[in-house]
Amino acid sequence: MAKVMFLIISAIVCIVIFYANTNIIGRRSLFALFLNNRSEPVGGGFDDHTRIIVENTNPTLPLANAYASSSTEGGRKALAIKSLLIRPPTSRTGALEIFNITGSQTSDYNIFVIYTKENYQLHVKFELFARSLLKFSTPDVLLYLHVLTDENSAHSVDQMLEKEVRRYRRAIMYTLYNMRLCAERVVDIVNSMTPYFSSTPKSYYSDSLFFLSLGLHRIADEKMERAVLLDCDIVFRADVRLLFAEFERFSKENLFGLAPELTPVYRHILYRYRANFPNTDFGSPFYMSPNELYNLVSSETHTHKMRKSEKHLRHGYPGLNSGVVLLHLRRIRHSRLYHDQLQETAIRKLTSKYMFKGHLGDQDFFTLLGYEFPNLIYRLDCVWNRQLCTWWKDHGYSDVFDKYFTCKGRIKMYHGNCNARVPE
Repeated sequence: MAKVMFLIISAIVCIVIFYANTNIIGRRSLFALFLNNRSEPVGGGFDDHTRIIVENTNPTLPLANAYASSSTEGGRKALAIKSLLIRPPTSRTGALEIFNITGSQTSDYNIFVIYTKENYQLHVKFELFARSLLKFSTPDVLLYLHVLTDENSAHSVDQMLEKEVRRYRRAIMYTLYNMRLCAERVVDIVNSMTPYFSSTPKSYYSDSLFFLSLGLHRIADEKMERAVLLDCDIVFRADVRLLFAEFERFSKENLFGLAPELTPVYRHILYRYRANFPNTDFGSPFYMSPNELYNLVSSETHTHKMRKSEKHLRHGYPGLNSGVVLLHLRRIRHSRLYHDQLQETAIRKLTSKYMFKGHLGDQDFFTLLGYEFPNLIYRLDCVWNRQLCTWWKDHGYSDVFDKYFTCKGRIKMYHGNCNARVPE
């Protein structure tokens, strides 16, 4: 009897361990073994009365623009798994209205996010991302979410968006893109970047999805002029429309908008360069004291010039964080300078100049690009990308960490990187 009880307890423990380490899709498959006599509604996970599917319909939408069909639209459609508009029900107990839409619809508020290789943690992050996005959006703005995903993960995106549309009664358009096909569009960029901005081949950041921002103009429709790319661990505390308003502050040369990195990671990466050039502001905290700013000026500079320079040199350059990226797609497509910098020879020259060996994918490239060509990148305020990762505080930089981690102002978007918990 004792042996039987031992075997039963062992089996239960194994099942619990297996379940805890299985992603959402795997768990769904387990439940399917016990529920195979029930047919799942179209779209998955919702009763029939909660959703109405309207096939091949172009509803009248409050959109800012409408594209005409173009030769490039076919290429974009080839990347898309599907495109939908979800409208909230007219009553609390009514049905969601879900329309199949085409590439002829768009919005001034195009938001790209990557959601692939789903697991439990990623599922929770995207759910919070979608919830906060709709919670703080205004009803008169129709957002267009562009999700780069895979077929397994796409099922969860449908469910989460439908749930939040019903919760906050906000309509939303979204397109699901085939992540594998999107990656093929940027394979040349990935091959150029990987040797310089990945720790080891086939590492976490060497994957194509961590360089997609650099070639997003190839994936987005050619007539889309502006977009933002966000990590799915972003949590909103303000209307995303205010983030898009930052485009109006771009200079004529700005292609991208990124906020400062709030950890000393680039102080660490640039240790050799900073040793050779101790007066550089590259890798220094964003907020610097007058004495720190004063010391950055070369000792060969005359005092009156030093004081004059100090009025203009207000911030250090800690690097940039790519959790939030504003992209002026039209300018990016036509920038010869930018496309030249994507070439392997230019990357090798740039990394050699700054003795730079990175491991953070596109973020490393943006950081170097912004320092070498400051006019290309608009400095987004840290309140739009308030990172929460404190890893470097416990790994050799506790004495200076708080200088980097400071972000002054009312936070509008939290970035829960390093799986950090977002404040309530």
